[in-house]
Amino acid sequence: MIPFPFLLISLPLIGLPTVFCEHSRWQTISYGTHSPPPADAAEFLVLDTGGSGGGFGHGDIRQHLQDVHFWNSQVGWTAGYGGVFRTRDGGLTWKRMRPQGGWYHLEMSGPQEVWLLEGFHGQGKAKLWHTTDDGEQWTEIASETFKGYTDLFCRANDRWLLCGGYPSYRSHDGGKTWKIEHTGGLLQNRSKIAIPADVQTPEGYMIYVLGDQGRDLRLIRSHDSGRTWSVVPLPEMPAHHAWQMTFVTSRRGWLGGPQGEILFTEDGGQTWERRDLPTGTDQRVMSLWFAQTGHGFVSVENRNFAKRRDTLYETSDNGKHWWPVLGGVKSVNKLFGMGPGQLWGVGTVPDYVPNDLVAILKPRG
Repeated sequence: MIPFPFLLISLPLIGLPTVFCEHSRWQTISYGTHSPPPADAAEFLVLDTGGSGGGFGHGDIRQHLQDVHFWNSQVGWTAGYGGVFRTRDGGLTWKRMRPQGGWYHLEMSGPQEVWLLEGFHGQGKAKLWHTTDDGEQWTEIASETFKGYTDLFCRANDRWLLCGGYPSYRSHDGGKTWKIEHTGGLLQNRSKIAIPADVQTPEGYMIYVLGDQGRDLRLIRSHDSGRTWSVVPLPEMPAHHAWQMTFVTSRRGWLGGPQGEILFTEDGGQTWERRDLPTGTDQRVMSLWFAQTGHGFVSVENRNFAKRRDTLYETSDNGKHWWPVLGGVKSVNKLFGMGPGQLWGVGTVPDYVPNDLVAILKPRG
């Protein structure tokens, strides 16, 4: 399917917004603004998984936590280059359950059941691991099947594994059998998947997959649990693997770009608004998390420890206004929330002696 063309129109009148026109559908752009932090701005407890420094190869240096997932307010997992870790106290302390490696994604599908995706950079190779006993034993799933590792998602008995430009896979039976997912042939590369937690309809549930077709960023959608797919029109954006995505409902979602761009829709992608991070924020968006109330957080890459820039921004109005809530020598790679008041971020501290990072949202008041 050929994506619809977009026409960029600049209005000469001062004070009027720039708009996109796509087949008579006007898409207003309203840029996010920098606001001073309110009195009740979020505060975070900043910890790590317990590594230690040391010169000449000594010590237990951990860095670049890539993913985090919690089953409830106490039990959760995180994974990165320094290993795979489990917590039973809400993230205050962690136990290493797997050694150092290329651990990129994980999902919990039960209080003791975890899916873990291992990638081998530059080798066209990935391994999917599974445990049902809280990480004591691991089984490799569908050995020698997967080639890429761009995203992993679990919902009920469905398992999705996106593999970039390699074939992506889906399981309908809890990971017992896997089939190639072609997504209607509408994407050359598949990078991110979002399945909003809406009530299922007779046709099934909504699925969004973000990727690219040629040089263009492309978003596709299925309204019937993946049986059929269609292209969701986007403002013209260059393809880039760094784009991130989240949808809190089937109609309200956000995309985050490689230079602080934020695209927002509240009608399932019929129209989009630009709600970029504050002017001067040209860092890559790493993760987005929003509640249905409009309260949300966006993290950006901050791996240059000499600049000491902000890494985490907060909003209370779906991104119309932003303020920084975490900065310094920190970079948050992934956010995970369980509703208002429960949010975790993981990443890295890019200092002379690097270490990993765990940020826990403090209760207000």
